[in-house]
Amino acid sequence: MLLPYNDINTNLEFQKQQLWTAIIQAKQDGLDNEEIIENVREALPNAMVSYAETVLKQIDFRTKLSRPVVKFNLEFLFQVIYESVIAGTNDDEILSVCAEHCTLNQYEFVRYALEYIHLNRMPSQWEQNNVYQKMIEIVSISPIESLFEYIESIKNIYLKQIGYEVVQENLYNLFLSNKETGYFTDLANKSRDKIIKNYCCRTAVLVARATGKPLDLKVTVNGSILLKEPKCLNSEIANNGIVSSNVLTMGQAGKLLVDTLEDFNINAKYVDAKNGPTFNRIRVKLGRGVSYKKVEDIGNDLVQQLGEELGLKVAPMVSVVPGGVVFDIPRLDRQFAYFRDYFTFEGEPDIYSVSIPGGVDVDGTYVEIPLYSDNVTHILGGGRTRGGKSQFEKAAILYLVRRYPPSVVRLALSDVKRVTFGKFDGLPHLVAPVARDAESTANLLDYLVEEMELRYQEFERHSSIETIAQYNSRFAPDCVMPRVICLIDECFDLLSDDNYCDRIETALMKLLAKAGGAGIHVLLYTQRPDKNVIDPLIRSNFPAKTAFVTTRPEDSCIILGDDKDKRAVYLLGYGDFLYKTTEVLRLQALYVADDEDPEYFQQLLLEAKNQNDPYTAWKSGLDFDEFVASLYGESNDNGKSKATTATKTKQSKTDFEGSFSFKVQLDEEARNSIMNLHQKGYQLDEIVKAVFNLSRQDGRSYKKFRNVVEEFLNNLKGGSEDDI
Repeated sequence: MLLPYNDINTNLEFQKQQLWTAIIQAKQDGLDNEEIIENVREALPNAMVSYAETVLKQIDFRTKLSRPVVKFNLEFLFQVIYESVIAGTNDDEILSVCAEHCTLNQYEFVRYALEYIHLNRMPSQWEQNNVYQKMIEIVSISPIESLFEYIESIKNIYLKQIGYEVVQENLYNLFLSNKETGYFTDLANKSRDKIIKNYCCRTAVLVARATGKPLDLKVTVNGSILLKEPKCLNSEIANNGIVSSNVLTMGQAGKLLVDTLEDFNINAKYVDAKNGPTFNRIRVKLGRGVSYKKVEDIGNDLVQQLGEELGLKVAPMVSVVPGGVVFDIPRLDRQFAYFRDYFTFEGEPDIYSVSIPGGVDVDGTYVEIPLYSDNVTHILGGGRTRGGKSQFEKAAILYLVRRYPPSVVRLALSDVKRVTFGKFDGLPHLVAPVARDAESTANLLDYLVEEMELRYQEFERHSSIETIAQYNSRFAPDCVMPRVICLIDECFDLLSDDNYCDRIETALMKLLAKAGGAGIHVLLYTQRPDKNVIDPLIRSNFPAKTAFVTTRPEDSCIILGDDKDKRAVYLLGYGDFLYKTTEVLRLQALYVADDEDPEYFQQLLLEAKNQNDPYTAWKSGLDFDEFVASLYGESNDNGKSKATTATKTKQSKTDFEGSFSFKVQLDEEARNSIMNLHQKGYQLDEIVKAVFNLSRQDGRSYKKFRNVVEEFLNNLKGGSEDDI
C-alpha cells in the first residue's frame, strides 16, 4: 500500500486527498479494512488513522447502497418466508438475509409477512401435540398462573386455542375442588389475556351461583372495568355490544365498517347486527350497481384496516343473505354451546319426526337437523382436525339414543379411526357392533342395502305407501318402522382400500339413490374430501351438507357441492360449521364435553340402555350375523335367515369375485395377441392394457383379467394352450 509522505509542512488537506486515493487503490488491490488501518497506523500519525477509519466506513456504506437489488414478486417472497418459518429458521436470520437482498419496501413487507404467518399459519399435528404436552407439564408442576404466562407468549391463534381448552379444563377441575370466588377473581387479575380473564370470571360467577353469594365483577377496587358476566345467547336479551371491544357498540362498529368499505370505493349502508356464541354478524346493504364480488374476498383487507378497532385477528367470513351482505366478526371470547344446556329429555319423543342436533345460530336460536325432511335424508360432511366434526357426530348419536327408543331409531356406525364411536358399543340401538375396518363396513352397508329392499317389499304389500313416513302415519304407534341412521366417520380410508372400495361404493350409491324413502339415512364424514377418492355420483346424492373448517378452499367447494363456495376456509374451528340444504346457515355445534364431564355422559348412556320402549317395531326378519355368514358362504344351522333372492345373488357374486375362479373364454384373436406381445417382451400389465384396455385404476376388473392372462401364459409354458 503506497501511503503519502509524512511531512509536517505538507498541507493537511493535500495529505488527506492522497490518503483517500491510497485507500481506494488498496481496496481495489484486495486489502481488507484491518490491513489498511495497520499500514496507516505504522506510517502516519493518529489523526490520519482516525481519518482513514472514517474513509473506510464511508466506502463500505456507499458499497452497500450501490449493490444490485433484486425486485422480488411479493407472492414468491411470501412463499419463501413461509417455507423458511416451517423449516424452523428464526426471524433474525430471515430478516438478516432479506435486508441484504430486498428493497426497503420489500423488507417492510417481510416484517409484516412474518407476523402474519406466525399468527395465522396452521401448525402441524406434531407441533400441536407438542404444545399441548408442554402445557400439561406446566400445570402439573406449577400453578395455573404459569400456564397463563406461557399462553400469552404464544402468537399463533390455533396454538392459543389449544391453551384456552387446557385452561377451561383446569378451571373446571378447580371449580369441582370447591375453590372460593375470590380465588378465581384473583386469577383474572393476574392474566393479561382477555379470553382467560373471561374464563376466570365465568368460573367465579358459577361459584357464586352455586354458593348463593352475591357477586359483582364489573368494577375493581380502583374503579376500572374488569370483566362482564358471559352473555346469554337468547336473542331477546343479547347485549348490543361487540364483546372484543370495550369501546364500540354494534352500531358504531357497523358504521366504521361502512366507512371503511367507502375507502375501497364500495358504497354500502349499515342495516343491523347480531351477537352469536362464535361471532358477531354485521349486515350491510350494498349500493345499487355494487357487485357482491367486490366484497367477497375483502376479509384480509379488513384485518389490516380494522384489526385493532374490532379485535380482528383472522379474516371475517363474508356472505350474501336476503336483504344484504353480512360480515361475521370473530369473537375473541367465543362461547361454547354445551349439549347439556339444550336438552332435558322430558316428555314423549315425536316418533314421526326424527331429528339430530344442529347447533346455535348467530342470534342464539337452537337449530335442529330434521332427518325426516326431503331436504336432508343424507348428509355429507367434512373438515380438518380440531374442526369439531367428531363432537358433532357424538352429539348426534347421544341425542338419538337418549331421545328415541330402539323401536324408533336404530344405528349403524363405522369408525375406522377406532376412537370416536367406541363409547357407544353395546347400546340396544345398534344393528351391529361398531365397524372398525373396511371389511366390516362393507358388510354393514350390504346389510343395509338388503334391509332397504325388504322395506320396499313391505311397502308394496300396502297400496299407496311409498315412504316410511306414510307407513308410520298409517300403522304407528301400534307398529313403528324404525329409522336407521348410518354414520360413517373418515370415509377417505374406506374408499382408498383396494380390496373393499368397490363393494363400499356400490352399496353407498344404492343407499343414497333410494334408501331415504325407506327410512335409512347415511351420514358420511371425512377429514380429506378428495374429489378423486369420493366419486362424484356419491357426492351429488347428498341433499344436505355440513362443512367444518377446511385447510384448502378446494375442500370447502367439494363438501358444499359448489365450485365457488370457499367459505369453510374462514370458519374458526371447534364446532363452527356451515349447514347447507336449500340455504346455508352458519352454526356453532353443540359440545358434548364427554371428557370434561364424563359422569353426565355416562349417565345419558345408562339412561339410553334402560329407557322404556312402549312401541312395537316392524322387523324385516334379516339378522345381521346370519346375513354376514351367508355372504361368506358359511352354513346356517338354525334356519332363521330370511334372505331374499337379492341376498343369494349377492352371495354368489361375492364368492365369484372373491375367488376369481370364473371362466373367461379367450377367442383366437385374444390368444394370438397375448402370445405375440409376450414373445416381444411385454410385461403382464402391458399385455392386459393392450389387449383388454384395462389398467390398475379399473380395480377388480383389471385383477380378474390379469389373473386370466397370467394363468394362460403359465399353461403355455407347461405345453398346454387350453382356455381357462
